[in-house]
Amino acid sequence: MREIADQTGLSWRTANVVTESLEAHGWLASSEAGPNGKRLGRPARGYRFRADVGHVAGIDIGAHAISVYVADLAGTIVGSHRVKVSPYDSAPDRLAAAEAVLRAALAAAKLDEVGVWAGAVGTTGIVDPEGGVTKSAVLPGWVGVNPGKHLAGILRCPVSVANDGNLAVLAERWRGHHADTMIYLLTGVRLGVGLVIAGQLHRGSAGAAGEIGEIHEFGWHDAAERLAAAAPDPVSDRSHAAKQVFQAARDHDATAVAAVEQFATDVARGLTAMALTIDPDLVVLGGGFAYAADLLLPLLGERLARSCPHNPRLEASQLGEESVGFGAVRLALDTVQQRISTLDSGTQLTPAAIRMAP
Repeated sequence: MREIADQTGLSWRTANVVTESLEAHGWLASSEAGPNGKRLGRPARGYRFRADVGHVAGIDIGAHAISVYVADLAGTIVGSHRVKVSPYDSAPDRLAAAEAVLRAALAAAKLDEVGVWAGAVGTTGIVDPEGGVTKSAVLPGWVGVNPGKHLAGILRCPVSVANDGNLAVLAERWRGHHADTMIYLLTGVRLGVGLVIAGQLHRGSAGAAGEIGEIHEFGWHDAAERLAAAAPDPVSDRSHAAKQVFQAARDHDATAVAAVEQFATDVARGLTAMALTIDPDLVVLGGGFAYAADLLLPLLGERLARSCPHNPRLEASQLGEESVGFGAVRLALDTVQQRISTLDSGTQLTPAAIRMAP
């Protein structure tokens, strides 16, 4: 108790009252032990934070899969579930699938809905500050949908919504490569970006920050399509076709090498514009094409060096398909922290008060 008082600047009596209150509400667990576990006279009382007092849910609604991660307040994943879906599913079918995956993840974590204090959803497209999708070129019928409102009816707590690139950069900064100013490049059958500037996620006034692909002259809108067209054995699945091209380039096939170089040139146009705008410390290559970092990173580095006075460090993400879901977990944890900080000083830190705080 004396150590708590010294570190917080509170009096011993006040620290005692506060810790007993936090223990009563389940935030702390106490133990009594002297040095080296020996009990000498009246034992000292120690406390540890109970991360399992509350939980959050991170939800990734993608074109080909839906994933949900349930974590405790320390960010430890305690339950998850993932299913494959079709990119052609209707919006109601996709929302129904997300609901089913969420319930399965809660069951895996052995929790009911009220055990979750905050949720966050990652989705493709431009997301406005209220969580509505204002533009989506990938998911049919997705414009105008607010998946957070739908899933909040299950969790019975507010659920935030963010663009998948924004959540991927949050996850990267949390569990991967770390920098105060960074660009996360979401590569795959489409291209996207997440931005962290001065340590803060940058979404812009309408959630459209980083949507450099809207400038069609940069070639982002059809870069993956043109890459896939060079596949040795053409298939309708552009992701599979691109994988053929990358492998053929590794085998020094001239057509594939030229296609990969052109893809890197297309990507570098938009990336250079953003790098010159925010001057990042770090660029992280993630998304479905991150497995081709051995080919793409050297090419991107060469092209950035032609125009950027400061060439940022380039790294491949190691989070894989979990990046958006982990980013949603991080956003939900941040939401819990923000709610606690906005509670009135006289409000007790009960789960109900935190779940429903604005």
